[in-house]
Amino acid sequence: MKSKIIEEVILVTGPVKSGKSLWAEQISSKSEKVSYIATNNLFTNSPQWAERIKKHKNRRPKSWNLFESPDIVSILNNHDNSTTILIDSLGGLVSHYLKLNNSQWNKISYSILDSIINYKGRIVIVSEEVGWSVSPPTAIGNLFRDRLGELVDNVDKISSDSWLVIHGRAINITSIGLRI
Repeated sequence: MKSKIIEEVILVTGPVKSGKSLWAEQISSKSEKVSYIATNNLFTNSPQWAERIKKHKNRRPKSWNLFESPDIVSILNNHDNSTTILIDSLGGLVSHYLKLNNSQWNKISYSILDSIINYKGRIVIVSEEVGWSVSPPTAIGNLFRDRLGELVDNVDKISSDSWLVIHGRAINITSIGLRI
């Protein structure tokens, strides 16, 4: 993977219900044209998930273009570079590809990173923070945590700004943190 910093990639992470999507939407709303990619379509039968999606949709401007798909590679590779892309979220994307073996996942992961690197417009990427607690008791839980953690770390390496949103507060960790 290339390790150059892309000036228009902004990463927003945080725990569940921290305000990370709202912060990413505020960053994106400064652009004239925005396309929103909702990556998680796994919980279509869940009333709680449907309510969450409804809340997000009602909050966003109606002028934003919406894609409901984990295939961000195709969307980025075929999208107008003058449009800000908001991807919400990497966790939904990783969930979609959990059944892939490591070789298949690595191929998808590198394709995602290359598409982000090659997109010439602004991209705002939301991701859940995982791994701050006990290790999941299941193999699939550990696989999700590890794949998401690695993908977020790789996106962070090419991002110009990384934000941690927690308790409704956004902290720019790029400006106050040191990479180790």
